[in-house]
Amino acid sequence: MDLGDMALQIVILGIIVSIGATVLIGVRDTSDSGTIAYNVSDDAASGLGEYGNWFSIIIIVSIAAVILALIFSAFGGKGSTGATY
Repeated sequence: MDLGDMALQIVILGIIVSIGATVLIGVRDTSDSGTIAYNVSDDAASGLGEYGNWFSIIIIVSIAAVILALIFSAFGGKGSTGATY
């Protein structure tokens, strides 16, 4: 498990979300109010805004998963290899 790859993926995801939100807001602002393009871009921009609110929680859970995986691998890995009763 490489922490550098996870950090790079989080940065790329943040860049994609911010660029996507900027493009969607630009489409929304250039569309006429009430058209399909306005409604779709407004809903998508709202969705990306909600995703942005959860972004810090997603990062915390990802880091916790990596830490737990490192702890479990340090104390024996995937399960016990003892005899079954």
